[in-house]
Amino acid sequence: MDAGARLLRFCRTRNLVAAEADGNAAIATAIAGLAPLLFLTVKGWTNAAGALLALLALYDILRRPGLYWPLWKDPRIGWLSAALASAFVAILLSQTLRGDFQSQPYDAPLRPLAGIAVLLYLTARRVNFLKLFQWTCPLAVLICAAALLPAPAPIEKWGGRLANSFVDPLSLGQYMLLLGVLSAFMINLVEKDSPLAIALKLAAFITGLWVSVLTESRSGWLAIPVLFVVWLFAVARVRDVRTTAAGAALLAAACLLAFFLLHPVQERVTLALNDVQSYLAGGGSDTSAGLRLSLLRASWHVFLTQPLYGYGDGGTPPLMTIPAIRPFYTDLLQYALVHNGAHNELFQNMIRSGIFGVISTLMMFGVPFIVFWRAARSRVKDASAAGAVGLGYIAGVFCFGLTTEAFALKYLATFYALMVAALAAQIISAEPHRDDVATAA
Repeated sequence: MDAGARLLRFCRTRNLVAAEADGNAAIATAIAGLAPLLFLTVKGWTNAAGALLALLALYDILRRPGLYWPLWKDPRIGWLSAALASAFVAILLSQTLRGDFQSQPYDAPLRPLAGIAVLLYLTARRVNFLKLFQWTCPLAVLICAAALLPAPAPIEKWGGRLANSFVDPLSLGQYMLLLGVLSAFMINLVEKDSPLAIALKLAAFITGLWVSVLTESRSGWLAIPVLFVVWLFAVARVRDVRTTAAGAALLAAACLLAFFLLHPVQERVTLALNDVQSYLAGGGSDTSAGLRLSLLRASWHVFLTQPLYGYGDGGTPPLMTIPAIRPFYTDLLQYALVHNGAHNELFQNMIRSGIFGVISTLMMFGVPFIVFWRAARSRVKDASAAGAVGLGYIAGVFCFGLTTEAFALKYLATFYALMVAALAAQIISAEPHRDDVATAA
């Protein structure tokens, strides 16, 4: 028996794919499952996995289109496809109206667009993504930490903060925390875990939080209360007020302990509070927190000057020419907005693509959120598990997008496409032909 046949047999016997799936489906399942493994450790790993998966999917769709046409009867496929295509379409429409065509802005949005083919393929093959992700997610955290922590030399180009050669401190702190929390989500969620599996997931949870603390990236910490709420309602399925209140008190106590016992947390939180206080008093415009507040204010006023189609990348006008910005203008604000962006996913897309960017951002977060939210309440275990993990992922990335651009980096856009496509495919194949999005309240 050759390697391909053994892989197919492995996937079938463990119910990772449909019984009628072929060797290509087994390969695609392996790629999807392994894509997160070195997501934060090896440069190009996630992009390569995403490209291979999309090519396999496109090949099969073009070879057997009749297999995929019936999938479009499920409105979730249409809504999710629209969401995955929305960033690409927003840039295309805004560039067309401006008469300003450039290829570079399409680089990251092409990844979610290709995710449509992956969504169709994994749905048709009924791939159970979580059965692999429950292992590769915690392993990804531990492998990344093993590569960083034995000799955690700060990297000069990231301002001396903990990072690696291609993952900046913000993204490292955010996604180590998110993958660690998702590992904890999956304890006994997909199947009854052995003590070893529970230990692995708990180790990833603790390690992810610890690395996030060491990066000193506050943007990731903002997601902790939101992720706790998702766990409470989607994983633990808590519904009574008393347990909810006890959970909130426990979270507050844990946050206070972290503040008083962990020096990086205390230092960074205190600094942020002082920056905000100074900014509100009329100073501190060029501090870390003050600059971000100014970026949001400036981005809004820039959007209002050209709300229909925005300015594209690099077309932002001089801020001093906008009267509403002059009272809080600084040279650093001008430089930061032009070279580093708005540090907010929604506001950056407002500047880049105008109202089309607003619609795209709302769709990229809102449509998967609704699909995952409804699935998390399902009585079908495969659907509810995928819904809970999907909710955690989308909630985390949404929180990250409040202080950074969530999809500007290609590997993060690819990872978004993979997670949304793979988790939604598991939901749709587990519970076919339900109008989840169109009938959502």
